[in-house]
Amino acid sequence: MKKNKILPISATLLIILGLWVALIPFSRPLPGGEIFSFENTPEASCRSPIFGTFAEDSPSYDVYVSPKPKIGDPTINQSISCSSRATFRFVFGFSLFLLGTCLIIYFKRNKKWKT
Repeated sequence: MKKNKILPISATLLIILGLWVALIPFSRPLPGGEIFSFENTPEASCRSPIFGTFAEDSPSYDVYVSPKPKIGDPTINQSISCSSRATFRFVFGFSLFLLGTCLIIYFKRNKKWKT
């Protein structure tokens, strides 16, 4: 691939990646219950970063108080704040989106966009 095709494609991918990071809901691991592993650790589902940035997003779940829980072990209701991570994801995704948009505008104005 030529250089003049790679740059516009990468700018388009930056826009898509930025929108994905800024708009798609995400999840966080729940604290307590077990040693962290991707197979065993339950996740808290957070809303879209746009919602978490401008409003408080704190889902609550029942979690076990001891590691390696068994059925009947005590649980506590724990709330997880998603707002700080949502703000980071929104700002980072929006920055990628703006960077990609500026690159596309630059390529079109300087006639480097080849179709």
